[in-house]
Amino acid sequence: MTAGRRWPGIVIAVALALAPGVSLSGENPSAPASGAPLTFAIVPKLLDNPVFNYARVGAEKRARQIGNIRILWRAPQEADAAKQVEIIESLIAMKVDGIAVSCNEPEALRGVIDKAIAAGIPTITFDSDAPKSRRLTYYGVNDLECGRLLGEALARETKGKGEVAMLTGMRGAFNLETRMEGVREALRRHPGMALVQTVACDDDTAKSVSQIEGVMKARPALAGWAFVGGWPLFARGALDPVDAKRTAVVSWDALPPEWPYLEGGKVRLLLAQRVFHWGVESVNLLVAAAKGVRLPRNSYSGVDLVTPGNLAAYRRMWTRWEDPAIPFGRDPLLKP
Repeated sequence: MTAGRRWPGIVIAVALALAPGVSLSGENPSAPASGAPLTFAIVPKLLDNPVFNYARVGAEKRARQIGNIRILWRAPQEADAAKQVEIIESLIAMKVDGIAVSCNEPEALRGVIDKAIAAGIPTITFDSDAPKSRRLTYYGVNDLECGRLLGEALARETKGKGEVAMLTGMRGAFNLETRMEGVREALRRHPGMALVQTVACDDDTAKSVSQIEGVMKARPALAGWAFVGGWPLFARGALDPVDAKRTAVVSWDALPPEWPYLEGGKVRLLLAQRVFHWGVESVNLLVAAAKGVRLPRNSYSGVDLVTPGNLAAYRRMWTRWEDPAIPFGRDPLLKP
C-alpha cells in the first residue's frame, strides 16, 4: 500500500458519547477529596500481554496527574475468566473505591461485576465488555464497527478476491467475538472473497506464530489475513512464512514491536486502539463515578489507522504518551 492511498467509504465511529461532567484525558477532573487516597483496581485479561502494560502506564500517569489516587494492578498470569472472578472477589472484600476490568468472558464475569456494584463499588469495563452486567460504562473501541473496518481494509488490499484467513485470541471473549463478526460482515459484501480458515491462539504469541506457519504451509496461495489482535506481531519473524507480494495482512493494534512489520511491507494496515487511554480513561471515569456523575452506557474511543504514510506521526504521539512529564491531551485520531 502506498503512503498516498486514500480509503474512501470507510466511516470510523469516534464519538465518545460521554455524559456532561465526565472528563477525558484532555481535561483534568477535580482531585479527590483530601484524606485517604482513592484506591482503584484495574484488572486486565492477563499479565503477559504488552497492550495491558501500556494501559498500566496510562493509569499510573493519570493517577499522578490528578493526585491522591492509588492504582492496584491485578490480573491472572494467563487469560482465565475464573481467576479474574477470584481477583474481583478479593477486591470487593478489600472495599476498593472502583474497579475497571477487561473481561476474558462476559458471562463468567457478569455475576461478580454485579456483586461489586451491589456492594457500592463503581465498576466499569474496558477493552472487552460484559454488556449484560450492571457495569457502569464500557470504554474502548466499537468492536463491531472496527471489525467491519478491518474486513473492508483486507478487501481493499486483496482487490476483493481470493481466499483469506482470520486469527483471533481467546474464544468467547466478547471483544474478539464481536470483531470477528464485523470482519465476516464486511467480507460477505465481497462475493469474490472466501473466509476459509479461522484460528484461535488463546492470546498466546508463540502459538499464533506457529498457527500462521501451519496455515501458510497448507494454503500457500492465501490472499490475505485479518488479525483481530496483534499477538504474532509482538515476535520477530512471525510473518516470515508470508509472501507479502501475494498475501496481504491487516492487523489490530500498533505497538512498537509491530511497527517494523509495517515499515517492511509485511503488514498493510495497523488498526490501533489507544491502549494507554484504557488506563487514563478508566481513572477518569472512576473519578467521575466516585463524584456521583452518571456515566453513559458506552464511552467509545475511536481508533487510529496506522499506515506507512502516517507511522511517523503515530510515533510522535506514542512518545508523548509514554513520557511521564507530558499530560495526556486530545490528540486527533489518525486516518490514512
